[in-house]
Amino acid sequence: MPCAPSGGWSGLSGSCDFGLIAHGPEAVYSGEAGLTMAFLGSKGDVRAYAAGTMCRTAIIDMGLENVIDITRCDLPSRTLSAIPCAVPVMVNNGKSVESGLAFGDIVVRRAKRTTVHVERASEKDGVVVLWEFEPNESASTLARALSAHFNLPLKCLRPSAGQEDGECHTVRCACQGEPLFVNGVFIGTVEGPEVKAHFKDGRIARLEGVSVKEAGLARLGGLNVGEAKFKSGYIRHKAAPARAPPVRYGKGAMAVIDHIAFSSLDSVGDDTVCALTVGDDTTEVAGDVLARRGIRIIGITDGDRDGILFGPQKAEGSVILKVRGTTDDEAGAVLAKTIKGTDTFEGFLQRVKDGLGRIGVTYEACP
Repeated sequence: MPCAPSGGWSGLSGSCDFGLIAHGPEAVYSGEAGLTMAFLGSKGDVRAYAAGTMCRTAIIDMGLENVIDITRCDLPSRTLSAIPCAVPVMVNNGKSVESGLAFGDIVVRRAKRTTVHVERASEKDGVVVLWEFEPNESASTLARALSAHFNLPLKCLRPSAGQEDGECHTVRCACQGEPLFVNGVFIGTVEGPEVKAHFKDGRIARLEGVSVKEAGLARLGGLNVGEAKFKSGYIRHKAAPARAPPVRYGKGAMAVIDHIAFSSLDSVGDDTVCALTVGDDTTEVAGDVLARRGIRIIGITDGDRDGILFGPQKAEGSVILKVRGTTDDEAGAVLAKTIKGTDTFEGFLQRVKDGLGRIGVTYEACP
């Protein structure tokens, strides 16, 4: 999934033979990203970067933090266009080869750069794609070599003209019942085979084929239509055991993650002892992500969980408080404004409970 830009790309200097982007957790858990990196490394100098928060967590789980850079996180198209390399390579494992190719088409069209795309290399329907934006003989050679190495068919495609005309965007390969995200924000559930988003003045004015979650749509706000990332489907297809360090103890700061779970890794620092998470799905996703950093959460929920993550986990000792008679948005907003400074996890938890009491909100602790 998308994440808040961190670090930017202006600091990159020099050049390398290959710049690799691993997109999505399945590309990492399947071993495809690591195998592609090893092959590239046998041919020349390679730099590798993560695209998406759940990809970053997978890299932590697989012990690849020293191999794939997770300190920077941006849209795949921005990363592809910015890496100073001779040949950019993208590794993805979509829910189907069709969805993977649709994703690659959008990314390369926006990046405006010839790219070698390895899609579902460990699956029977895997493929290597040479997306030709401009002539690049080195990219052509690498695409043929990767096709032979993985014993996958090679496709040579040109990016489509696109559907981003400023007024309508069609989501391809969506399936009924799947969650729909825009820039990491859950905005509804897919109802039919065709999903269309109609824009007006940089905002989604109307959705077709979607049961809309109005709160999510309102939270989305204004959009850069040319860069908006639409995703249908769960943010991780399978449960994944977290490579979780021991929880943090002692005094420190409390991060606040209010319905922007995909910025979780960028919201915490070395001094963070816990995080206040606001929203049912935010609490699940942020708890899962922050377990990789040993950070316990204090979740504020109200029971409107949409279930967008398979097998969510959280750091041992985390506490979830389901509020009654109000929304998690309202309760969380008050708590975020009033609880400052440093404390222990237990101290912050008591301050959260006291804060709920002061505004007359009752709650129950949930597992």
